[in-house]
Amino acid sequence: MAAPGIDFAAMKILRPWWQLTGTLPGNEGLVLGSEAAAALDRRPGDTLEVAGLRFTISGILAPTGSQDDHLIFTGIPAAQRVLGKEGLVSMAEVAALCKDCPVSEMVSQIGRALPEARVMAIQQVVKGRMETLAQFRRLSFGISVVVLLVGGLVVLVTMMGSVRERTGEIGVFRAIGFRKRHIITIIFMEAGLVSLTAGVVGYIVGLAGTRAILYLLLERAITAPPQWELLAGATLLALAMGLLSSVYPALMAARMDPNDALRAL
Repeated sequence: MAAPGIDFAAMKILRPWWQLTGTLPGNEGLVLGSEAAAALDRRPGDTLEVAGLRFTISGILAPTGSQDDHLIFTGIPAAQRVLGKEGLVSMAEVAALCKDCPVSEMVSQIGRALPEARVMAIQQVVKGRMETLAQFRRLSFGISVVVLLVGGLVVLVTMMGSVRERTGEIGVFRAIGFRKRHIITIIFMEAGLVSLTAGVVGYIVGLAGTRAILYLLLERAITAPPQWELLAGATLLALAMGLLSSVYPALMAARMDPNDALRAL
């Protein structure tokens, strides 16, 4: 865990996504990332000794999913004393409160003024993270399409096998007056009920698996509340896939000759 020095007064501009339990300190206080606080077992109001100096913890960050979760933040003067680098700056982050500001030029000018410091724009960092997220999103979309196709084929093969196994039953239905549309309705009802059940069970298993994976990765329990919109979407998607994959088996069952079906008994 590192202890970078920052200007807490500029955090609302540089890191507007921060959510804090407690308050922002002055130059002599500390703000701990969520993982750092969990590892050190510290809460707002506790004290922490760093390099022989004792600081008061003013706030704890909510999880951000970035390196901030593992850091200990303090004011620039305090960080310079702890690291023995009084008057030196190693990194500067630039953010501009305007739409068309020449951020790149500003970064270049600050870099020339602070040749020993690493100067970068928050916008560049955010763009890099967004590009990474977009790549993961495209990958997950591709995997989802493959899974849907495989699932559709499985349903198709399963329903066709079910129709062939029930040839005699279908023949009896046709013999006692069931029309083709009745047979198609029965097949669709069965596929719909199974698909609805599969959608709900799949959502529950996915939610439990997500919690388990997060626990293994972060080594602590993570609250992942149910998302009813996701449950509805998963159920409707499973229903649509099941019905579409059952069209051909339903038509095959409806076209079955009753005489041939009865001879199969």
